[in-house]
Amino acid sequence: MAERSGGAGVALAEVALSASSASKTLALLAAMAESAQPQFGVTQLGEMIGVPKSTAHRLLKALEAGGFVDRVGVKYRVGSLFFRLSEVARWSEYGELREVACRPLAWLFERSQAVAVHLAVLCGSNVLYLDKICKPAGTRLPSRVGGRFPATCTALGKAMLAHSDPAVVASVLDEPLARATPRSVTGPGRLATQLAEIKRLGYATEAEEACHGMVCVAAPVLIDGTARAAVSLSVPSVVSGGIDGRLGSYGAQAIEAATRIARLLPDPSWHELPRAAVS
Repeated sequence: MAERSGGAGVALAEVALSASSASKTLALLAAMAESAQPQFGVTQLGEMIGVPKSTAHRLLKALEAGGFVDRVGVKYRVGSLFFRLSEVARWSEYGELREVACRPLAWLFERSQAVAVHLAVLCGSNVLYLDKICKPAGTRLPSRVGGRFPATCTALGKAMLAHSDPAVVASVLDEPLARATPRSVTGPGRLATQLAEIKRLGYATEAEEACHGMVCVAAPVLIDGTARAAVSLSVPSVVSGGIDGRLGSYGAQAIEAATRIARLLPDPSWHELPRAAVS
């Protein structure tokens, strides 16, 4: 009996070790994905996920063997396998949303003459960018597909928060609000007032709160009155004839694009709020 008990203990230890290694490996990949850096040192990655250099090196070797990372000299970068994974991303949680939003987003880009248009979802206190179409001037915006940005600094985030469950809004307002630029709103009371006005208007605006020299207008993709995503357009804050007189027109265009997307979503599951987007 003692021998059998010992065998079970060894097996459980191996399972625990395997689970621990898997979590560390996933943490390492997540750290690489969240950073804007193209390459990483072994020591740097170890510090990022809180493991010794030897452990980080072991994890990287396993990932390299699987094609998840490539080695460039003494540094590492994401591997070519991610190109293949991106092809099947259309079957992921937001794949269908991105596909049906393609044409309405292209319509908004052409009709509004914006330097960039975006599709995003709410992910905790951040927006997660699912798609972006831009002109050369739009490349300086702090947005990239797959990237995140503080929701309260963006029109996208405000548009979704204004049409989110009160508990979601409260969880965001309870935390210190991010300041991306000196014009970012950092007062919870002021933000709450803005959200009420956004809900009344049907669209959100922000002027240089996320990026100097840019104004953004966004509208939520609503299903049963709750935001499941949002679309936005970005224009220079200095335009011929002034920007203020055009905000209403931009807002109407964003609402039209968002409405088109909502009508195209065929999957009934979109009537259930994705928990991953708000946790």
